[in-house]
Amino acid sequence: MDSTTTVIVFIVALILAVGFLLLVLTLVPAINQLKSLLKDLEKTSSETRDLMGKLKDVSGNVNRDLEKVDGIIDSTMETVEVVKQSMKFINKNVLKQSAGLLALIPAIKFGWNLVRKLKKEEKDV
Repeated sequence: MDSTTTVIVFIVALILAVGFLLLVLTLVPAINQLKSLLKDLEKTSSETRDLMGKLKDVSGNVNRDLEKVDGIIDSTMETVEVVKQSMKFINKNVLKQSAGLLALIPAIKFGWNLVRKLKKEEKDV
């Protein structure tokens, strides 16, 4: 091999070595950053699992509370139905039948007030 070929091979080897060195110098920080990102990802994953467990507990509590609310709503609807039937009974049987007597209440009150007024005037005289 002559000297020019040796120099060319040496220069190519030197360029390859410098290229590899630059590649390593740029990849080492990237690899370190990937390692730190992986640690953060593991931490985030662990926190996510914990939060999912808590979310399942909260969801179960909400479902139990909703079942209780459903029971309360059902009993309230039954109570409203009973009150409705009672009001129909009172309106139909009590108020309609005694409407004539109930109409006399204002007249009786007016008479009573008049009697009290007359008694008061007798005492003042």
